[in-house]
Parts: sequence; C-alpha cells; structure tokens
Amino acid sequence: METVLRVVFVYVFIWACFRTLGKRELSQMAPFELVMLLLIPQFFSRALTRQDYSMTNSIVAATTLFSLVILTSIASFKFTGFRHFMESKPAVLVRQGELLRDSIGHERIAPDEIFSAMHKAGIERLEDVAWAILESDGKIAIIRAGGGEVHNPDADKGAGARQ
Repeated sequence: METVLRVVFVYVFIWACFRTLGKRELSQMAPFELVMLLLIPQFFSRALTRQDYSMTNSIVAATTLFSLVILTSIASFKFTGFRHFMESKPAVLVRQGELLRDSIGHERIAPDEIFSAMHKAGIERLEDVAWAILESDGKIAIIRAGGGEVHNPDADKGAGARQ
C-alpha cells in the first residue's frame, strides 16, 4: 500500500510541476508521455540491477501509474469540469496585429518566437495577424487578418524548443 501511495504522490507532484512549468516547455510531447518515459525505467531500475530482487514493487508502481493515467483520461473525457481543471487554457498572444505583453509575459513567450511562427506560416508583418493563440498543447496557432487559420505544422517547432 505504501508503494501505491508514493506513486500517487509522485503523480500529483509531477502533474503540479508540469502545470507550473507551462505549455511551452512541453510542446514537443504530451506531458504523460514524458512522465512515462522518465518514471517507468525508474520503477524497474532497482529490480533490474538486482538491488531489489522483488519485481513486485516495480510492477505495482508501474500498474498504479498506468491506472492513474487511464483514470485521468476517462475522467477528462466524461467530466468537463475535471477536464478544465487538468488542462491549461489557450492564451491569446496577438490580437489584431498587437502583441499582448501581459499574456506573453505570463506564458514566458519571447516575441521572437511569435515572429518565427508567423514567418514559418508565410506572414511577414505583425499587422497581418488577426490572432496568435498559444494552444493548450503548446503550439502557436496563427490566424491571418481577413480570416483563415494558417495551417503550418512546423510553425512551432523552432519557436517552442528550449534546450
């Protein structure tokens, strides 16, 4: 039971950390993909290096994590309030050709990142942007003045990479 409680604690702690970090740091992969990538080897490392001869703890920990991810997914799908609690909201970065400094500062987006996304979308001037929106998944959606979202899947690759 202690293992289950520790995994639940780690799950909540990491979720809170990702929410605190914000959307941009995670734009290249889903948060739970990163959690799985980082935690699953840790769960099994002691058993695999024979520091702990029992695989039971590792299996219980991994099963608990997978169960939490599945339950979170189901709850987010079925309950709108839970989904709004778990997911971040999109943020408007540009409105009618004007950079929204408060929003940009809150999301920690450099104006150069927006300009890079604009240029990759084929827009040269800020005045030609009706809206630039930082979506929940960390991608910047650009909507050209005069209507029509600009579809460019590469628009956020360079802009979102912080290494």
